[in-house]
Amino acid sequence: MPVSPHALVLDADNTLWDTNATFRRARSAMIQVLQGADGEEARPDGEKRLETTDVLYRLSQHLPSSGGEGPDLEQLARAAAFYMSGLRGGPEAGIQTSRLRWASEQVRAGRQPPGCDRSRARKAAEAFRSALSAPPPLLDGAASLLRGVQAWRTARPDRRTSVLFSEGAPDRLEVAFDAHGIGGGQYFDDIVLREKTPDTFRDVCHAIGNAVDLPEPQAAEVVVIGDSLQRDIRPANATGCTTLYCPGDLWGRETPEAASEQPDYTLGTLDEALRILDL
Repeated sequence: MPVSPHALVLDADNTLWDTNATFRRARSAMIQVLQGADGEEARPDGEKRLETTDVLYRLSQHLPSSGGEGPDLEQLARAAAFYMSGLRGGPEAGIQTSRLRWASEQVRAGRQPPGCDRSRARKAAEAFRSALSAPPPLLDGAASLLRGVQAWRTARPDRRTSVLFSEGAPDRLEVAFDAHGIGGGQYFDDIVLREKTPDTFRDVCHAIGNAVDLPEPQAAEVVVIGDSLQRDIRPANATGCTTLYCPGDLWGRETPEAASEQPDYTLGTLDEALRILDL
């Protein structure tokens, strides 16, 4: 039976657009600079291994955050160079947690990796930053969903509202907003950039209740769509929202660890929400 919501709350990164693909390209660009040291060609086997095991992502979790969305990029480049140096043994097919920890410790101690001077670390960081400035592509079904949301809002603007909810860095999100026409109010009445917790979801729902014309604002039916059971579905469930789970590449298809993470619906692509929501 279709759901007839008063409000739709949509996650941005890896739900609406493929942020993960953009970060993969950025990591690959950094690796190519590091592996092309001294004019040598990048080593395809090593590059493939690092992309497959996602070493740069794992390393970022071992380094202190510089604010925003991760560690200082020059530190990340130096840590990757240490990991790739083979000083802790030859390259392995799988990620070595001890090797990741060792590489990050070398960087925190201020040491320089062999074959990667400060100039190369800066070039690798700039390659990452440049690749990350490209707008992320919309995911399958996203364009159809956006058109459906636009028509749905326009038909009853007094009783329907939509919100984009993200924890992403504002500068990076602005690139996606500009590329996909998000920031002008065409698809969303509000854009919320806050950490996703039950309290922030309650704040969003409270604002929605005040925005729609209902005798009892607290009775507003709110639907939340996201790609993460922990970061989207669980806090939305805690506030009584109807939840639609659309798994993506970043987290994969997750299995609920508790009833609090069980979505009301699971989507294959975003446009399947059109049928469920009767948009």
